[in-house]
Amino acid sequence: MKKRVPWCAIVLGCLPVAAGAAQWERHGTEDGVLLESRQVEGSSLPEFRGSATLAAPILEIAAVIDDLDRFCQWQKRCVGARQLQRTSDTERIFYTRTEAPWPLQDRDTVLRGKVSGLGDNLDVVVRFDHLHDPRFPPYPGVVRMPTGSGHFRMTRVDDDHTRVEYQVRADPGGWVPAWAARLSARQVPRDTLAGLRRHLPAVRGRYAEFIEKWRTKPSP
Repeated sequence: MKKRVPWCAIVLGCLPVAAGAAQWERHGTEDGVLLESRQVEGSSLPEFRGSATLAAPILEIAAVIDDLDRFCQWQKRCVGARQLQRTSDTERIFYTRTEAPWPLQDRDTVLRGKVSGLGDNLDVVVRFDHLHDPRFPPYPGVVRMPTGSGHFRMTRVDDDHTRVEYQVRADPGGWVPAWAARLSARQVPRDTLAGLRRHLPAVRGRYAEFIEKWRTKPSP
């Protein structure tokens, strides 16, 4: 039997920001992460955002987010992540699978990721959007999330500190009780940023090639 875990740890399953979104409402700070949410017109689920200042340079954090081989080491309940296609230095297609709570099925998604701001290294944004592509069909026994988008935004504070924002609105697809979705959705930005903070010391010094490549390269 699977252990019971919140469904909304499907970290990358999300919906695009829609017109008619309300103002952000603060919910305090948990595990060093400022949590906010807002209602979006036409959706029963709120959109969530988390932000935190992490003790690492902006390029080091960008390198960690780019590293899919270690993605599941810091993304809570991640059970699979891999690159499917690299289309350029700053764009790629990738896959993630996340454990869902028993008795629900695991969720997965195919996403197109794009990063901007590398080279300037003052404000780096990693955006991801759900991709429908017949080359990457769903797996048996896993629910393919129907749509999604979101972003990481990294803003340089100083040489050793970066403000990181993670914004997402989750849609797990299939059947999920609405009350459970609303209750657990706020955990996604908290768990994501807290996991990233804990992971950074373990990989410090491993991304010299990435950092050197983008230290002075013109932003795409």
